[in-house]
Amino acid sequence: MNPITPKVKKEVVKLTSFLTANFSEGSKTNLLAICEDEILTLCIDNYGSEFDGMLVWHDRQFFIHLNSAKGNTLESNRGRFTLAHELGHYFIDAHREGLKRGLLPPHPSNISLIHTGKMETEADYFASCLLMPLEKLRAFTGRRKFSFDIIRQISDNFGVSLTAAALRFTEVGTHEVMMVFSQGNKVKWYYRSPDFPQLANQFKVGGQLPPTSVAGESFLKSEAKYTGIELIDLEDWFYYRKGAPERQLYEQCFYSDIYDYVISLIWFE
Repeated sequence: MNPITPKVKKEVVKLTSFLTANFSEGSKTNLLAICEDEILTLCIDNYGSEFDGMLVWHDRQFFIHLNSAKGNTLESNRGRFTLAHELGHYFIDAHREGLKRGLLPPHPSNISLIHTGKMETEADYFASCLLMPLEKLRAFTGRRKFSFDIIRQISDNFGVSLTAAALRFTEVGTHEVMMVFSQGNKVKWYYRSPDFPQLANQFKVGGQLPPTSVAGESFLKSEAKYTGIELIDLEDWFYYRKGAPERQLYEQCFYSDIYDYVISLIWFE
């Protein structure tokens, strides 16, 4: 995943903290109220399959376009993330000024699980912070025993997708987690909580999943798509080393049959 500089992170956290403090209704951030306060024109229409959202500077004003053909409505979790993403392009100084001065052409944004571009990664981070503020997320999850159920509850409570909820929890949540995204039995990316033990992986990005992991078995055996919490061995994902945690290790997976991907959450108890 494309790294975000500490300077940009600091700017994003400052901006989103102000916005969520002033434009929230319970747990959910009121994105429409933000647009109205900034006098942003919001256009929701069928734009085919070209993009999810787009921020455009035209006739001395900004327009945000949402593509309803791809499920981007004000009520849907996808639409909320797309709108928050476009607000990221608007509020992050370098993005906004680049568009206003013509240094950056208007570009379509597509909600993706694999972003490599700097601006798209920054806008995704802005969206996550805006929709799931750190303090609110931690207060909501508390110190409950971790499982994928907590991710589902975050998704419902904050109005975000399961993937967005899992990524945000992995970054700032109340339990150490490693998240691995795989497609076609190949690891596309992974992300660890800051306090997750630094263990040597039994896999590489672009390489195959460890065959004895729950995710790995799901690609090798059609009947092995387990969705429950599975007790696993350390060596299913990592190389053993002296001083490795002696706590129990668990894995739980979420599958997409349409796109042939699996999201694995791995954690210690």
